[in-house]
Amino acid sequence: MTVTDISREPQKPEIIRFAAYCRVSSKSADQLHSFAAQIRYYKDYERKNPQYKLVDVYADGSVKIGLNQEHPNSKGAPV
Repeated sequence: MTVTDISREPQKPEIIRFAAYCRVSSKSADQLHSFAAQIRYYKDYERKNPQYKLVDVYADGSVKIGLNQEHPNSKGAPV
């Protein structure tokens, strides 16, 4: 008698894409530090959880984003 193993191939874990929303209320130094800490938190989370992929960070409030440009509005913009 011959036995043939027809086990399923292991499935790849599904990648979960997510975006972060970071906000501060003023341009003070402590608020800008808070903004940087929020971004760092999400990047660390992605690094510690390989099933997650950080695709974008959105900013709201009185923060400078990108290439030292003022945030254009309060609706959020990608960083």
